[in-house]
Amino acid sequence: MTGQQETPLGHWRLPEGEHVRGVGRTRRRMRAVARQLGLPPLSTVEELCTAVAERTGRPVRLAPRRMRVGEPSGFVERLPGEDVVHFEQETSGLHQAHIVCHELAHLLCGHLPEAAPPDAETAAVELPTIDPDVLRMVLGRSHYDDAAEEEAEVLGAELLRILVLAPGAGTTSQLAPALEHRKGQHV
Repeated sequence: MTGQQETPLGHWRLPEGEHVRGVGRTRRRMRAVARQLGLPPLSTVEELCTAVAERTGRPVRLAPRRMRVGEPSGFVERLPGEDVVHFEQETSGLHQAHIVCHELAHLLCGHLPEAAPPDAETAAVELPTIDPDVLRMVLGRSHYDDAAEEEAEVLGAELLRILVLAPGAGTTSQLAPALEHRKGQHV
């Protein structure tokens, strides 16, 4: 880094205007973040969610769902009281774990804006309701930049290495067909 004071895990941000080129430096930083979680090898997705919640100070809930054509395989919804990781339910256990790890990486890296708690003034104002599924379909992941996606991919892969998956859930023979049905979709 640039000699700046380190921030607590869960509040880490790339310094303003700095984009570290090269996956090697990103990989080293993200491995350090994964180690700071203190998870033993062979942890579960649920244990990982608990560790992320402890680091960020916000509950993390998993929400499997069938994604629509054109939607990403997963995304994080930051609500005032919790973070919700939505992920494709119609895929293999390995692919689900990969999606969840990627989305948890966004939380650990601080890529999402803080959710503002509702106050009395704004709570009294009636706003038009927008279908959340339509909103997600339109917005997708446009709020992430390339550096954030690179960090989430690298950290997500590091987190996935820690996990234990159910027997057979991680076989290539199961992963390939699961990804094949998503061909041509933005994932």
